[in-house]
Amino acid sequence: MENTLEIKGLEVSVKTEGNSVRILGGINLEIERNESVALVGESGSGKTMTAMSVMQLLPKNISADRGEILLQGRNILAMNEKELREMRGTAAGMIFQEPSSYLNPLFTVGSQIAEAVKEEKGNRKEKVMRILKDVELKSSAYYQYPHQLSGGMQQRVMIAMALINNPALLIADEPTTALDATTAYGIIELLKKMMAKYGLSVLFITHDISLAASFAKRIGVMYAGRLVEISDAGKIIDKPLHPYAERLIDCLPERYNKGERIKTIEGSVPDFKKLPRGCPFQPRCSYKKEVCTQKEPGEMNVEGRIVRCFRYGNLSENG
Repeated sequence: MENTLEIKGLEVSVKTEGNSVRILGGINLEIERNESVALVGESGSGKTMTAMSVMQLLPKNISADRGEILLQGRNILAMNEKELREMRGTAAGMIFQEPSSYLNPLFTVGSQIAEAVKEEKGNRKEKVMRILKDVELKSSAYYQYPHQLSGGMQQRVMIAMALINNPALLIADEPTTALDATTAYGIIELLKKMMAKYGLSVLFITHDISLAASFAKRIGVMYAGRLVEISDAGKIIDKPLHPYAERLIDCLPERYNKGERIKTIEGSVPDFKKLPRGCPFQPRCSYKKEVCTQKEPGEMNVEGRIVRCFRYGNLSENG
């Protein structure tokens, strides 16, 4: 099956105070047509930065130094600004966690979705009405203003806007974070329906690994700008390979009986300017070996799963 998205050896750096600091290191990821892949990890692990790199919506002081991002076979990093504007919306769409921040309160929902339509042919209003029906909103939403809609309805508007030009890839950056559990479940189910209807590929960003497993076929676990494990969702929940993935699973409330104390991961994600020598996770890792403090592990294939950890014997390293 062809890949909708391929990220190969992506390295992204931020320029600050005259220095260049790498914030994404050697990201490799593939998403097939009609496949859902989730990126999980703590805040600051690089999930959203990876998504913004795909859309090329990075701040001016942040840039991709190495690698390729192939969207339907075209290298996004080689596109000029005109090509990027054309790509956004038609080849890839994106939704965010705070829809109210991206909807203009002064214009109706219908006019804002219609403005996103890039195809000149046909009746824009009819097209908007069809997409509103697809995202399970009443036609009356066309005439309403954002403040007249609930948070879940606003997110459905954002999904409609992202899909109005029938893109091949949808990036969903924590789309359920600001929603209650019932509404969030509805958004997840809607995304599944949109995948089936449009043959859509989805890159799903979340800090909740159990939510990721309920939606995505595969999960990539990120830590300090590295993809430390990529595996089928079921396998990573049942038997995580990387120590960080293991600790994330241990933090899930549903794994504990009532009254039991939920485990936490001591410490915090390191500052990109002060990454420890060797494996970035080694200061928080209970499996740490001496080699972990000297070298950074590279990607290893363990039973068809990709993991960066010296526990699995191959003393591979980056750089």
